[in-house]
Amino acid sequence: MEHRPEEEEELPRMTTPMAVSFYLGMLFVAMVCSALTEPGLELLLQAPELRAIPWWGAGVGVGLMLVVATVAAEPIFPAMRELAQELIPVVAPFGMGRVLTLAICSGVAEEALFRGPCQHALGYVVASVLFALLHGGFSKRYIAWSTFALVAGLSFGLLVQAYGSVWPAVVAHFVVNAINLRRLGRMQANTGLDRSEP
Repeated sequence: MEHRPEEEEELPRMTTPMAVSFYLGMLFVAMVCSALTEPGLELLLQAPELRAIPWWGAGVGVGLMLVVATVAAEPIFPAMRELAQELIPVVAPFGMGRVLTLAICSGVAEEALFRGPCQHALGYVVASVLFALLHGGFSKRYIAWSTFALVAGLSFGLLVQAYGSVWPAVVAHFVVNAINLRRLGRMQANTGLDRSEP
């Protein structure tokens, strides 16, 4: 019997404790991998180099550009709109505390791993591809998510190369996730989907 796309299982719902536990585990892996390689934990803790544009400003700027690109792509690419609708029940509810928790945890943990030891050992292109695979993998169903994650990963990787630190990428990642999670919350309110966290 042929397996149709609409019969694919939905993404599992993500509670706040589940998300925090996942990201703490990812951060632990990043710290262990960093500690076992040169230059050690300095890879994650190193302060950004001084540039004409402050590191935090560059992070905010890159994050905002990625958000604008997302908003611009949604009317053009149906896959982007469908992805947003599919993520709403997975990530909801969208209270400010939950949004900030998810944005901070994902920004710190994912950047610590992918722009820390992964980028250091494999280069920023390979690290970005691995980052994209974490966001949708090889599934055609989530190609929009993987594609966006690849572009974001390359952008974050260039920030790390420019400033010699993961922190500008953490800021950019936080901006992207915080704004896009709030946008999903507004979409949820407009569609009438309501899922409260137990």
